Amino acid sequence: MNRKPHKVKVLERNGNIFIVEVNGKTVNVKFKNTVQGKTAILEIDDKTVQPCVERVQQNVLQVKIGEKLFEVQFQPKIPKESAAKLEPMATFAEKPAIVLVMEKDAVTAPIAGRIVLLRANVGQKVERGECVCILEAMKMQNEITAPKAGVVKEFRVFKGAIVNKGDVLAVIS
Repeated sequence: MNRKPHKVKVLERNGNIFIVEVNGKTVNVKFKNTVQGKTAILEIDDKTVQPCVERVQQNVLQVKIGEKLFEVQFQPKIPKESAAKLEPMATFAEKPAIVLVMEKDAVTAPIAGRIVLLRANVGQKVERGECVCILEAMKMQNEITAPKAGVVKEFRVFKGAIVNKGDVLAVIS
């Protein structure tokens, strides 16, 4: 907004109800219904708004709420076939780069799957190799272990969350 980037992350989804983090602040968003395909009625922290959404580029949306106009940029989804292909370096220069940033002290998902159990709590001391959560992938339950001894500072997932390979699950310092 006002040409300043904002960090938005969907923390949880249950049908049409979302818990969203915007610049570190948590808000509840409920989709009520859609009108004519472009307009939806939303309830954001019990305040009803009616945004008009229009795609202006492949990964850019314009969202108008009242007289305010927001430009929303997002990373496009990468088809699984494209992600597995190796391409020459010259091709990468022509496409937007997708950067995976490794966070210090992060416990990351080794594979995509669903979190079925959190085995540690925030503030709990853990040893290197101790299980912090269980990730289910292809009907197999995988123990996700602490890469080092320390204290669990935060969990970025919840039971039932779907995660991708490389997603940060927890932070241990």
